[in-house]
Amino acid sequence: MEKKRHNVWYKVIISAVILVAVMALSCCLGSVKIPVKDVIGAVTGLTEVSKATDTIVNKVRFPRICMAALVGGGLAMIGAVMQGLFKNPMADPSILGISSGSAFGAAVVIVFNINFVFHGFTGTYLGAMAGALLAWFLVYNIAKISGEHDLNSTLLAGIAISSILSAMITLLMTLHRESMEQVYLWMLGSFSNSTTQRTIMMAGVTAIIFPILIFLAPRVDVLKLGREAATGLGVSASRTTGILLCVCSVLLAFCVANSGIIGFVGLIIPHCVGFMRVYKMRGKLVMCFLVGAVFTLLCDTLARTLIAPGEIAIGAITSIIGAPYFLYLMLKNLMRERRMR
Repeated sequence: MEKKRHNVWYKVIISAVILVAVMALSCCLGSVKIPVKDVIGAVTGLTEVSKATDTIVNKVRFPRICMAALVGGGLAMIGAVMQGLFKNPMADPSILGISSGSAFGAAVVIVFNINFVFHGFTGTYLGAMAGALLAWFLVYNIAKISGEHDLNSTLLAGIAISSILSAMITLLMTLHRESMEQVYLWMLGSFSNSTTQRTIMMAGVTAIIFPILIFLAPRVDVLKLGREAATGLGVSASRTTGILLCVCSVLLAFCVANSGIIGFVGLIIPHCVGFMRVYKMRGKLVMCFLVGAVFTLLCDTLARTLIAPGEIAIGAITSIIGAPYFLYLMLKNLMRERRMR
């Protein structure tokens, strides 16, 4: 057991080093190439760099890079929790309906041209947050009608609310065609609007929620044994599920508000971590955060450098990479099951 624990932390350290290296590389790349030594000098302030380099690194690239890492890590952690709670390898953050709620809130602001800024946060950002929280309020209260927080009720409520909101987004885009492109591009995801203030807020939310998920992680392992077994071990399935879903929903609301809808991160990263032979939920969440951050950061770097100075929606990049990989995982599992018969 002690050896396995050491192996997990060994993988965590390697992943953390890779993340730092990818962040440094991403900071160098873009429409303007910046040497590594200038990036280090601009971030640390140890060496003097030009004003243009300082602005590009500290005002544009570094907040965006940190935001991409935080959102990618958050989505991967949420995906791991969802797959553990629902005991379904196909579960991902979108099943809660939060993504559709956030997209609906942003769509309303864009379509009706509600332009305002509140303490540095744009109307689109605040609309996305309000839509996400509204969606979770509806899902949570519908699921609790029976008196207990039931997973099946949550899943069905999430699917229903998500479908309704997606239909309303389509209706808005159809009735307001002049705003269709802007809404669609927001839904595909981008970190181009990342600012230092938003990044600090995202980091603060992550710093609060990360330890909560780590603390509750062993209970997810217990819940996998079934409701009766969990009760016998002193874990309240209903209360634990309710807390985890609420915490994940808050984190997901901030992720989607900051980046738009980014697919496949929360779906494939937990599977990738599983292939690294990290199975216990506590270690898995830490690894998911690091691997998800690396994956999203690499995708964002590709999105802003492939057609620089233009930009590709990051949702398109994650889908191009994630969908074939997920298909490969699915076929591999099907072939394994076939051999075992």
